[in-house]
This record gives sequence, structure tokens and C-alpha cells, in this order.
Amino acid sequence: MLMIRDITEADREEVIAMMKEFYGSPACLHTVPEENFHRTITAAIEKSPLARILVLEETDQSPAERITGYANLAITWNNEAGGIQVWFDELFFKSNARGKGYGTEVFQWLEKEYPQARRIRLEVTHENTRAISLYERLGYEELPYYQMIKDKLS
Repeated sequence: MLMIRDITEADREEVIAMMKEFYGSPACLHTVPEENFHRTITAAIEKSPLARILVLEETDQSPAERITGYANLAITWNNEAGGIQVWFDELFFKSNARGKGYGTEVFQWLEKEYPQARRIRLEVTHENTRAISLYERLGYEELPYYQMIKDKLS
């Protein structure tokens, strides 16, 4: 059974290890400095209204093997949608937890947790066909925008 809960300080190192694996996978096009992971985790632990990290646990596993994934959310206002947007920034499961339906459970939980959200948004690389298949089954569709960024370096 999957349990979904907010991150705590005790989860930091295990979540960072998963973030490193996530950003080293085909799900991402670039790497991210570890200091960013710490900054995001700190914001989530301090209950920033903009950042939330969920720890995903298999309750039938031993305590040492319970944490099986994480989700990283960003909460914003979206004028186009006319309200709150939950940006599903990252979803990661360890290899032994994939294919068990947990991704679907996380999205169902998300819709119940944020009933006021007007839009749930995510991004996915073209290479991540398994994730795309899940998102399409859940009713997500491509938003044909060309995304651009300018990172603030200091």
C-alpha cells in the first residue's frame, strides 16, 4: 500500500539521493546542482506556500525500505486557467516500485488534495514514453507551447 506524506528533515538524504537519480535519468535534459535540492527541501520543510515535497512510502516494506519515491510540487496562480495551478515538477519512483500503479495513486491523491486547483501542469521529455503513457491514460494532453527559460545565475 502506498502512503503519501510531506517530507521531514529525516528524509532529506534519501530524497536527495532520489533527486540525483531522477536528474541523471532520461526524464531530464540536464543536471541540477545539489545545492538546489537542499534549497527546495528546506523550503518544503519550512512550509513555503510555493513548494511541497511528498514522500512516497510502501507501508508493507521494512522501515529501511519504505521510502519508494518522491513528488515535487510548485503551487502558482495561472491567469490562463483562472486560478491555482499545481505544477507537478517531479515524480520519481525507485525501480522496484515502478509498474505497481503508484503513479496513478499519486495523481488521484493530488486531485483530492487540491480540489480548488484549476489546472495541474507537468512537463515530460519526449524520451520518457512510459510517463507519457501514464499521463495520457489519466487524461492529460499536450500543451503545445515552446518553453523558454532564463536562469538567474546569482
